[in-house]
Amino acid sequence: MAVHPGMMVKPELKERGISQKDFAKMLGIQASHLSEVLNGKRALTTDLAMKIEDTIGLPAKALLSAQTQYDLESAKAISEDKQHETVALTIPIQDVNLLREIVRRFGWVCVF
Repeated sequence: MAVHPGMMVKPELKERGISQKDFAKMLGIQASHLSEVLNGKRALTTDLAMKIEDTIGLPAKALLSAQTQYDLESAKAISEDKQHETVALTIPIQDVNLLREIVRRFGWVCVF
C-alpha cells in the first residue's frame, strides 16, 4: 500500500526537533494546511514539495512520486469498492456462529 508523502515528512521533522508550527512558518504556509498534508488529509502540491526540498532537503521528486502512487492506489481502491455489490441477508438467530464466520471470512458488515 502506498504511503502518503506527509508520512515521510513527519518523522523527518521529529528527528530534527522541528515543530509543525515552526515548519509551517519556514515554508510560509498556515499550520493547519501543513497539518492536513502531514496527516494525509490533503494532497501534497508541487509547490509545497519544492518548498520542503528547499527547507529540509527531502527531494521533491520523491515526495511527488509518493503522492502520485498514493493517489493511484486510492483511486483504485475507490473503483474496486464501487464494484462490490450490497446484499442483505437474514440469517436465523440460532445460526449466529455461522453469521460471525461469514462476517469474518468475507469482511462483511453485520447489523444485529
